[in-house]
Formats: sequence, structure tokens, C-alpha cells
Amino acid sequence: MMFRGCSRIGVRGSSLMSFGARYNSSAATTPSTKSFLSPEQFMEKTKQQQLEEEQYKQELLSPNFEYSPQLVSKDQVDPISKRPVPINVELLQYKPIKLAKTHGHKVASITIHGYEREELDRAAEFAARAAFYLGIPCGSPTNLRVKEKLFTVIRSPFAQAKSKENFKKYTYGRKIVAYDATSEVVDVWLSFINKHKLEGLQYKSFMYSREPLDFAKQLEGLTAEDMQMPAAFEGVDDPVSQKVQELLKSDTFKKYFDEK
Repeated sequence: MMFRGCSRIGVRGSSLMSFGARYNSSAATTPSTKSFLSPEQFMEKTKQQQLEEEQYKQELLSPNFEYSPQLVSKDQVDPISKRPVPINVELLQYKPIKLAKTHGHKVASITIHGYEREELDRAAEFAARAAFYLGIPCGSPTNLRVKEKLFTVIRSPFAQAKSKENFKKYTYGRKIVAYDATSEVVDVWLSFINKHKLEGLQYKSFMYSREPLDFAKQLEGLTAEDMQMPAAFEGVDDPVSQKVQELLKSDTFKKYFDEK
């Protein structure tokens, strides 16, 4: 017999916005000879990437989004909505698309535990698809070791007290690892998953960051004015972010922060 239900741990998400790795379809299929860029070409490529990233950031911060989905075929119309089927809806019938890794740096991982394998697969595929649309290279969901727990109880407290009955509880798990993305994009990803998490599943996330050797000195040089919420939280109707902004602007916080 299997026990149902489990506790839930929410995925933490704090700040927003930025950009992930761009998808290169040829990088995942055919190997290419490595070519070296000249200093002028490297500077030009860097400037182009910075412009694309800034444009992408502004598009994410913009409150107005133009809805112009790419279509599989304009002639293929959904019989219920009477509209053409968008590509992202068509892709739900296939396995999640993965982006090619650029450096292979591990930036985050999500572990999901539950009692239903179907629900676990659904949650893991949802996280993988969200990573693809955010431009985050993500590995395939992997199976974790099945946890088995045995419970032995008596059938009755009276005449049948010596008769025992066994119950087993199986806990299944899935793990997803993300690579080569900035902390802002990872926060967006985790926040989106936390917002649309499935009931009855336990989520746990781990984030990994790389800091310079003088990171401690940089922390010592911070002032209360440097502690600000990301621009993406401006105008967001979220009670938690509003309370954090109120705390950062308070005189009490500035007083005790400067006394560190």
C-alpha cells in the first residue's frame, strides 16, 4: 500500500531579468573547427552581444508585449479555438528542447520529490521547457534513487494484537541541472517554477555562484544606498517585494547597516 501526500518546499526566487545563452542548432549536432578571432573581431563581437543583451533586457522590463506567435502552419487550425496552432503549443507533444552548453558552468539545480511518477515527469518537463524559453542550457531530467520506507503496525489493539500489517511508502525523485546562465535569469526561472508548482510535490533548489577573490572587500565597501531592489520589481504588485522596498528605504535599516 502507498501513502499519499507530502510536504511542499517552495523554490526561492528573489531578483529578476537578464539573459541566458543563445541556442546554436549546429553546435549540438555537428562538430566545427575552432577558429580564433582577431582583437578587432573580438571587440566587435563583444559590442554586438552587449547590444543584444541590453535589448533583450529592455524587452523583459517592458510592460507591453506584442502577441505574434510563430505558427506551424497557417492552414492548420485548431478545431476548438478556430486559430492556428502556435509552435510552443505544438512542441508540447514532443520532449523538451535543450540548448547547447557554452562553458558547462553549473549555476543551479532543482530536485523534485513525490509519490506519483506521472506528476514528477510533468513537473520536470515543465521546468525544462521554461529553461529553454528563458535561454538557459539545461540537462535532461534524471531519475533519483527511489526511497522506500516500511511501516509495521498492529491490526487491532485487542485479540489481534499479535497480528501485524506492513505498509510501504515509495518516494520518487527527479533532478534538473542548469548551466551557463546569469543569476538574474536563474532567479526568473526559479520564480516561474515556484509560481506554477504542482500540489503534492516537494521542490528544492540549489544555486551556485562564482565570485572574485576580493569579494569580501567589495561587501565591506557597500553602503545602504547600494542596497536596492532590481529594476524588474518596480511597479510589481507583490506584497513581499513592497515590504522589502519599504524596509530598504527605512531610516532604521540605513542606521544599522552603516554601523556594520
